[in-house]
Amino acid sequence: MAVRLIQRVSRLLAAPVSFHPPPASAPSECMRLCQYAPCFPCQAALHTSSLRFLVGDLLETSWSPPEPSQSPLTSQKEFLFMLQTLSGVEELLEISRKPNLSANRKVMIIQEIAQRQDGDNGRVLEEPRFQDLLYNVTSQIQDLQSGSVIRLLKSLYGLGLDRNDDCFQSAMVEAQWRLHLFSIGGLAQLSSYIPHSDRTKEENRLLDELVKQVELRWSEIKEPRTVVTLISSLGSESNSFKEKLEDKVLELAAGLTPEQSRKVITALAAWNRRTLPVLWALSFHLTQYSGELSPPVILDLAFAFAKLNYFHMEVLQKMATDLMPRLTTMKQSNIALMMRSFTHLRYSNQPFCEAVAQVCLQRSEFFHINQLFSVLLSFAFLNFQPRQSEEFFNMIHQRFGSEFDSLSWKVQLDTVWSLCMLGHVTTTYFQKILNPEFYSQVLGEQSEKSVSRCRKLLQINASAQLESPDYPGPLLPIDVLQTLQSRVDVKTGSTLQCAVSNALKKVFPDPGTCNFNVRTIYGWNLDGEVVLDSDLEALALQDFEAPHNPQSGGTQPLPEGARRFAIVVQEFAHFAFHEKEVLGRGVMTRRHLRAAGFLVVEVPYYDWKGLRSEQEKESFLKDRIRNVMAEDMVQ
Repeated sequence: MAVRLIQRVSRLLAAPVSFHPPPASAPSECMRLCQYAPCFPCQAALHTSSLRFLVGDLLETSWSPPEPSQSPLTSQKEFLFMLQTLSGVEELLEISRKPNLSANRKVMIIQEIAQRQDGDNGRVLEEPRFQDLLYNVTSQIQDLQSGSVIRLLKSLYGLGLDRNDDCFQSAMVEAQWRLHLFSIGGLAQLSSYIPHSDRTKEENRLLDELVKQVELRWSEIKEPRTVVTLISSLGSESNSFKEKLEDKVLELAAGLTPEQSRKVITALAAWNRRTLPVLWALSFHLTQYSGELSPPVILDLAFAFAKLNYFHMEVLQKMATDLMPRLTTMKQSNIALMMRSFTHLRYSNQPFCEAVAQVCLQRSEFFHINQLFSVLLSFAFLNFQPRQSEEFFNMIHQRFGSEFDSLSWKVQLDTVWSLCMLGHVTTTYFQKILNPEFYSQVLGEQSEKSVSRCRKLLQINASAQLESPDYPGPLLPIDVLQTLQSRVDVKTGSTLQCAVSNALKKVFPDPGTCNFNVRTIYGWNLDGEVVLDSDLEALALQDFEAPHNPQSGGTQPLPEGARRFAIVVQEFAHFAFHEKEVLGRGVMTRRHLRAAGFLVVEVPYYDWKGLRSEQEKESFLKDRIRNVMAEDMVQ
């Protein structure tokens, strides 16, 4: 470089006295003049400063610097713009046949062809002109810029080119050799193009080297979009790598947009990683976001929260608030999916549910029967009753009445069970579920969900028997009831159930005066059962008949003034999240047991967890029993 500078300056030193170059007002102009100074023959030694030896006829020479050539970047932009103005793939293929096209421009043509394909890739891949284009790119692969290599791989993946193709293999090898030259953003982009499954050996090798490069250059990750891309594409790697990505998300959480937060949370859901610090940080920044969340972001966040069983009240409230005005323009399937996600989270938002009910009424003809079933099941689980309850359930009966037989027997069972929970079931539904042709399918099922369906069938029969006095029949026969009752297993008691049982044993120490884990033909299991006389003295249970359990063996009716009590433990999962509102199943339990003649003593988890000593727990149960007895006497 020093030699070149001396040569150019020497030309100016050798210029004639009368030569006056154009004025240079800036250093850049001076450099330009030095670059394009005319070459004068010098007759003196380089070290002389005299100009007397110059040829005289050069005094007439006129000089002007040539125009600078257009920069490569500008020409590439213009070339890309020209490609985008072409109308179809045929014109792009014709452009590719022009001579003197650089390898980078050929990659731009391939990229544009990949972007314009709409699924019909086979015809383009078999086109001879396209094959020639791939061959030319393969032969010039070493001349490509690093960004062009990444774009080439992206385009080849998008076109569905055979991974054993020479061009594909050459691009893979070239990318692997150039990994250390790619920017950290380029590495992230490249990782997003490699498939997550069914990878070839070359792809696995490339991905392993890519992960090593990312770990070596970890400090270069400064952009949120880079870490979002990495966490979405490289999340299936080792746990240590996942933990590093999660730490980087915590570092950059404040700069993530809602769209980027959605990608991170859905990636965590795909890994089944319930990393609470990351979820808390992203949730905090989502609540601070001043704009409205878009429906796609809300739908994906709700699904991810449900899969991770992660609940954040402020985020869910913002999601419901932002989504309500857009329900009328949303797809019916998305409305049903949103309700199912909220149901899984046990999030009961009354205004949102009311808005969904109104949309179902206004656009009922656009809802598929399975979508209405999903909304109905969600309402039943959350124990939500629409304000226009009569109109809503009339619409439900009208739609299901005409299409009920087209549903699978499993959906039919869940539909009637949901109507039973909501208290809007009719005789027609009972007769279809409780006939031998239907319940024989339930008895014959051997899947993991058979226990749940046996319990639902018992509860539907209990609704017909206890809550529908005008129902003419049929009901389940006694032998079917006993078979179903035997299949409804009593699971090992939870910590709360065991604690309540131990306290009941001290409250009723006499053997035979309190039963535990009682199965009933109504499909409900009682945590405790006692019979008390008018003085609240416990009586022996084995002496008295028990309509709820035909296998009890007792024959005597209850003495006058004696009452049968059912102790029901209400766990955390029996309530809406962060609320003391019992969900639909708990409401139906209460209704059935009261209709069967029980006085229901409910033991909610939030009251029990505040009791410390055994004496406090015993006093709590005694007070509950007295209060329930007093309420019954008042009524």
